[in-house]
Amino acid sequence: MTRKTDDVVCPNPECAYYLKAEGKAIIKRGKYKTGHQRYYCKHCEKFFMDTIGTAVYRKHLSKEEIRMIYRLFLEKNGIRSIERITGHHRDTISNLLKDTVKNEKTEEYLINQIGLTAEECEKLWVFLEKKRSSSRKST
Repeated sequence: MTRKTDDVVCPNPECAYYLKAEGKAIIKRGKYKTGHQRYYCKHCEKFFMDTIGTAVYRKHLSKEEIRMIYRLFLEKNGIRSIERITGHHRDTISNLLKDTVKNEKTEEYLINQIGLTAEECEKLWVFLEKKRSSSRKST
Protein backbone atom coordinates (compact mmCIF):
# COMPACT_ATOMS: atom_id res chain seq x y z
CA MET A 1 0.00 0.00 0.00
CA THR A 2 1.52 3.34 -1.03
CA ARG A 3 0.79 6.74 0.42
CA LYS A 4 -1.24 9.16 -1.67
CA THR A 5 -0.16 12.79 -1.97
CA ASP A 6 -3.41 13.60 -0.12
CA ASP A 7 -1.82 12.15 3.05
CA VAL A 8 1.47 14.03 2.65
CA VAL A 9 2.02 17.48 4.17
CA CYS A 10 5.04 19.77 3.97
CA PRO A 11 7.57 19.00 6.75
CA ASN A 12 9.49 22.28 6.28
CA PRO A 13 8.94 24.54 9.36
CA GLU A 14 9.73 27.62 7.23
CA CYS A 15 6.89 26.87 4.80
CA ALA A 16 3.58 28.73 5.12
CA TYR A 17 1.83 25.35 4.70
CA TYR A 18 3.93 23.50 7.30
CA LEU A 19 1.94 20.40 8.34
CA LYS A 20 -1.25 21.90 6.89
CA ALA A 21 -3.52 19.85 4.67
CA GLU A 22 -5.60 22.84 3.51
CA GLY A 23 -4.24 24.62 0.44
CA LYS A 24 -1.08 22.58 0.15
CA ALA A 25 0.51 21.95 -3.23
CA ILE A 26 2.62 18.81 -3.03
CA ILE A 27 3.47 16.66 -6.01
CA LYS A 28 5.42 13.46 -6.50
CA ARG A 29 8.81 14.04 -8.12
CA GLY A 30 10.39 10.66 -8.80
CA LYS A 31 12.04 8.22 -6.45
CA TYR A 32 15.36 8.04 -4.69
CA LYS A 33 17.77 5.25 -5.61
CA THR A 34 16.63 3.36 -2.49
CA GLY A 35 13.09 3.29 -3.91
CA HIS A 36 11.56 5.81 -1.50
CA GLN A 37 9.10 8.33 -2.93
CA ARG A 38 10.33 11.89 -3.46
CA TYR A 39 7.92 14.84 -3.01
CA TYR A 40 8.08 18.53 -3.88
CA CYS A 41 6.27 21.39 -2.14
CA LYS A 42 5.39 24.13 -4.63
CA HIS A 43 5.05 26.74 -1.87
CA CYS A 44 8.52 26.52 -0.27
CA GLU A 45 10.13 24.85 -3.32
CA LYS A 46 11.72 22.10 -1.20
CA PHE A 47 12.08 18.39 -1.87
CA PHE A 48 11.48 15.79 0.83
CA MET A 49 10.94 12.07 1.06
CA ASP A 50 8.14 9.96 2.47
CA THR A 51 10.32 8.62 5.29
CA ILE A 52 10.79 11.98 7.03
CA GLY A 53 10.04 11.64 10.73
CA THR A 54 10.71 7.90 10.78
CA ALA A 55 13.70 5.79 11.82
CA VAL A 56 14.62 5.09 8.21
CA TYR A 57 14.93 8.75 7.20
CA ARG A 58 18.35 9.37 5.62
CA LYS A 59 19.26 5.71 5.82
CA HIS A 60 20.55 4.52 2.47
CA LEU A 61 18.69 1.22 2.62
CA SER A 62 15.95 -0.11 0.39
CA LYS A 63 12.61 -1.22 1.82
CA GLU A 64 13.59 -4.87 1.35
CA GLU A 65 16.85 -4.40 3.25
CA ILE A 66 15.06 -2.58 6.08
CA ARG A 67 12.40 -5.32 6.26
CA MET A 68 15.09 -7.99 6.43
CA ILE A 69 17.03 -6.20 9.21
CA TYR A 70 13.92 -5.76 11.36
CA ARG A 71 12.75 -9.35 10.78
CA LEU A 72 16.20 -10.76 11.63
CA PHE A 73 16.24 -8.63 14.78
CA LEU A 74 12.78 -9.93 15.71
CA GLU A 75 14.13 -13.48 15.33
CA LYS A 76 16.63 -12.52 18.06
CA ASN A 77 19.67 -12.39 15.80
CA GLY A 78 22.51 -10.25 17.09
CA ILE A 79 23.91 -7.19 15.33
CA ARG A 80 26.97 -9.08 14.05
CA SER A 81 24.81 -11.96 12.85
CA ILE A 82 22.58 -9.53 10.94
CA GLU A 83 25.76 -7.94 9.55
CA ARG A 84 26.94 -11.29 8.15
CA ILE A 85 23.53 -12.14 6.68
CA THR A 86 22.75 -8.76 5.08
CA GLY A 87 26.26 -7.58 4.22
CA HIS A 88 25.68 -4.19 5.89
CA HIS A 89 28.10 -2.79 8.45
CA ARG A 90 27.15 -3.32 12.10
CA ASP A 91 27.12 0.46 12.67
CA THR A 92 24.48 0.87 9.96
CA ILE A 93 22.34 -1.82 11.57
CA SER A 94 22.79 -0.57 15.13
CA ASN A 95 22.08 3.04 14.06
CA LEU A 96 18.85 1.93 12.38
CA LEU A 97 17.77 0.06 15.51
CA LYS A 98 18.92 2.85 17.84
CA ASP A 99 16.98 5.47 15.84
CA THR A 100 13.81 3.38 15.86
CA VAL A 101 11.49 5.01 18.35
CA LYS A 102 7.85 4.24 18.88
CA ASN A 103 5.75 6.94 17.33
CA GLU A 104 2.69 6.93 15.12
CA LYS A 105 4.53 7.84 11.94
CA THR A 106 7.21 5.17 12.36
CA GLU A 107 4.67 2.48 13.15
CA GLU A 108 2.49 3.49 10.20
CA TYR A 109 5.52 3.42 7.90
CA LEU A 110 6.69 0.02 9.15
CA ILE A 111 3.24 -1.50 8.64
CA ASN A 112 2.20 0.18 5.36
CA GLN A 113 5.51 0.59 3.54
CA ILE A 114 7.91 -1.98 4.98
CA GLY A 115 5.37 -4.78 5.40
CA LEU A 116 5.66 -5.62 9.09
CA THR A 117 2.51 -6.68 10.89
CA ALA A 118 1.09 -4.89 13.94
CA GLU A 119 2.16 -7.86 16.10
CA GLU A 120 5.71 -7.65 14.76
CA CYS A 121 5.79 -3.93 15.52
CA GLU A 122 4.62 -4.53 19.08
CA LYS A 123 7.27 -7.22 19.52
CA LEU A 124 9.88 -4.84 18.04
CA TRP A 125 9.02 -2.11 20.57
CA VAL A 126 9.35 -4.62 23.43
CA PHE A 127 12.75 -5.88 22.18
CA LEU A 128 14.08 -2.36 21.61
CA GLU A 129 12.96 -1.22 25.06
CA LYS A 130 14.64 -4.24 26.66
CA LYS A 131 17.82 -3.54 24.69
CA ARG A 132 17.81 0.15 25.69
CA SER A 133 17.16 -0.54 29.36
CA SER A 134 19.90 -3.20 29.53
CA SER A 135 22.40 -0.89 27.83
CA ARG A 136 21.57 1.91 30.29
CA LYS A 137 22.21 -0.38 33.26
CA SER A 138 25.64 -1.43 31.98
CA THR A 139 26.89 2.15 31.61
